[in-house]
Amino acid sequence: GFIMLYFWLCDFQHIWPKTDKQYSRDMFVFLFSVLVLVAFVFTVRKTPEKLLNRDQTEEWKGWMQVQFVWYHYFDAQEVFNSIRCYIGAYVWMTGFGNFSYFWIKKDYSIFRLLKMMFRLNFLVVMVMAVTNHEFVRYYICAMHTYWFLSVYVMMAVGKQHNANRKVMAAKFIIYLVFNLLIFDVPGASWKIFWPFQFILNVKGNLRYWIFRSTLDHLATWVGMLCAYNYPYLERLLSWLDRSHESDREKHRAWLLKGAITLIVLGAVTLWSHYILMLDRKTYMVIHPFTSWIPILGYIWLRNCFPYLRKTYLNLFAWLGKITLETYLSQIHIYMIADAQKQVVYIPRYPMLNFLLSTVIYVALSYVLFHKTLFFNSYIFPKNMRVVCKNLILGSLWLGACYLFAFVLTSAHVW
Repeated sequence: GFIMLYFWLCDFQHIWPKTDKQYSRDMFVFLFSVLVLVAFVFTVRKTPEKLLNRDQTEEWKGWMQVQFVWYHYFDAQEVFNSIRCYIGAYVWMTGFGNFSYFWIKKDYSIFRLLKMMFRLNFLVVMVMAVTNHEFVRYYICAMHTYWFLSVYVMMAVGKQHNANRKVMAAKFIIYLVFNLLIFDVPGASWKIFWPFQFILNVKGNLRYWIFRSTLDHLATWVGMLCAYNYPYLERLLSWLDRSHESDREKHRAWLLKGAITLIVLGAVTLWSHYILMLDRKTYMVIHPFTSWIPILGYIWLRNCFPYLRKTYLNLFAWLGKITLETYLSQIHIYMIADAQKQVVYIPRYPMLNFLLSTVIYVALSYVLFHKTLFFNSYIFPKNMRVVCKNLILGSLWLGACYLFAFVLTSAHVW
């Protein structure tokens, strides 16, 4: 409650001055380079040697989130296309992570569904209550919710047949066709999402939601496909890295690894030169169909040697755990006025102000992360009777808060 009050005081009461954003490529690159250097020098940690282990994916989210937030903070428009790839990678992880969970745990319970929906949307609902913004204004939360639900439906429907490869192939094809029909057939997305406009509208129409969701409409499918074929890639890496008995096998393994690495480097280089460098408008047209190239390229290069798989940068992994909170907080306490201005704590000292602003922003995001986890475990224990009781009490409490706010507003007290 106190943090939400601070959101409101910063972004609506403007208790702190604000200033225009200023972009310097030199400063942007310097700050990120310093952060990477600190991470390498002080925070290299060991982790179980596993392809795309949890620590590694948190690290991945962490360094992408730093660039994503600083892109907004410094208005670094020249890296727009790269940021689009990072968002595509987040959506890819939604497909990969949730497919992996359902495939391994086989847990399609309402309990699991509620916990995930709460984790994705509790904080954004609290922020919406304070800011009066539409849900889709926080489009990352909206997209992750939608794509999570799409994975849930795909895996839950006919779940008893998921072990059948033909059934899974059919599911993947149907999922892909549905996405292509919804997002690539002109006008189809407007008809499909029209019944949900009460949630997805921004300024009375669906344009913003359709624009955002279309940009990464294939990333979740690619993520699920990677998760489904994960055991094969894991076995390939295991064979490439094992101690082979004969020199011939050893040379074959090194040649194969080298060939794959060269192909990956070549593909990423060509993508960077011919696609990433396109102007924003042209790039966004082809982004949905090409974002998988840097994503899969990064995965291979990050995992092609055992040492890379069993080490990670803890600084970025720590930041990766609070990406949802840092995404929401940046808009109201790191920046203000629809993220168009920077908050000024220390006038005339931009770097000191940046330091203090960043510390406050990250600290509050960290607290919000732990409070969300606390409420998640409190509201959704494994006893469904207690879950129902907590949901009713929580709804009554929120209703009372809204009623109190309505009375204050109607009486022109606030």
